[in-house]
Amino acid sequence: MRTLLSLLLALILFTPLAAPAKARQIGGIDLADSIQVGERQLVLNGAGVRNKFFLDVYVAGLYLPSTSHDAAAIVSADEIQSVQLVITSSKITRDRLLEAIDEGIHKSAGQDYPRYQPRMQELWDAITFEVKPGDIFSFTYIPGEGTHVAMNGKELRVLPEFDFKKVLFGIWLGPDPIQSSLKKDMLAL
Repeated sequence: MRTLLSLLLALILFTPLAAPAKARQIGGIDLADSIQVGERQLVLNGAGVRNKFFLDVYVAGLYLPSTSHDAAAIVSADEIQSVQLVITSSKITRDRLLEAIDEGIHKSAGQDYPRYQPRMQELWDAITFEVKPGDIFSFTYIPGEGTHVAMNGKELRVLPEFDFKKVLFGIWLGPDPIQSSLKKDMLAL
């Protein structure tokens, strides 16, 4: 119940997002079936649990204007989209989270990784506090603005560039995702 209240509060407080619709439980975490970003309603496309070394790390939910099972089309779409991460492990610290995102960006970008290092530095500079179970990170791309990064409903940074959005979403949905089963789950609902 506490997790649901934290998620709902974060979604309400995040500037572009309004109150969510009913919730769906994934890995013991309640995710809203839909969220509002500006004038647009996004639906939960799919969600799953990120595992690492037999440990559940976070629950990830993918929100889109309409459902899709085409990962390449989602990554390359210049439309409002959001990936929401709910931290589930006390083993995840600020540094471990940022290192995992950096590793995912490196994997997603391949040889173009150096081009995105300044954006990663912006994330390191924005997330200056510890991460704990129940924390909610939102990566919401808005065309013409960039990717809004928020933690627990508080916007931390807007990372410009559509290309960065593609690399970021490629962490979970690219040809070589961080976890194949998570990719499948994010495309499943």
